[in-house]
Amino acid sequence: MTDKKNFWQTAPGVITGLATILTAALGLIPILTSGDDSPQPQSTQSASPTPTSSPTSSSSSGGSGNSNSGNVAPKAVVAPKSLDFGEIGSGKTAKQTVTVANSGNEYLVIDGASIDGRNDVFSVEAQECLGDKTGIAPDDECEVTVSFNPTSPGAFAGFLEIEHSGKDSPTRVALNGEGLLLDL
Repeated sequence: MTDKKNFWQTAPGVITGLATILTAALGLIPILTSGDDSPQPQSTQSASPTPTSSPTSSSSSGGSGNSNSGNVAPKAVVAPKSLDFGEIGSGKTAKQTVTVANSGNEYLVIDGASIDGRNDVFSVEAQECLGDKTGIAPDDECEVTVSFNPTSPGAFAGFLEIEHSGKDSPTRVALNGEGLLLDL
């Protein structure tokens, strides 16, 4: 009999605790399931992506304002990020191409392309986009060709550095290759 009395004495506290938890959970459902009716902290977060959609609207209006220059500036996208020439016999030459694309809303001017590192075995062969002072139009691209000509056996590494008018200039592309001794 004493067990029943103790249970009934604690039951109201347990029921009140469960009711509090259910009320809190039910109060969160509208917040978690709402799309546009979010509380203040979430509306602050949804305001931050708005500037990323601004380039579209500013590009259609000409984008002449300097305050949004980060949104409309030229942006160099280089692919691939590295060139691996593999194994090449000494005295032989291999060529590969890097594509420089402009994903920004203004012309991207390529100021230069050079080799950082072993420039005796790696060289910039052709620079389709260099010398064109108008630059690469938005959503357009050009190519830079790099050659690998090992003069001796061994592993070689360096970087292709592309200087441009974009924000993150210069853009670097890793270069790797291995020179082999040729059997005559």
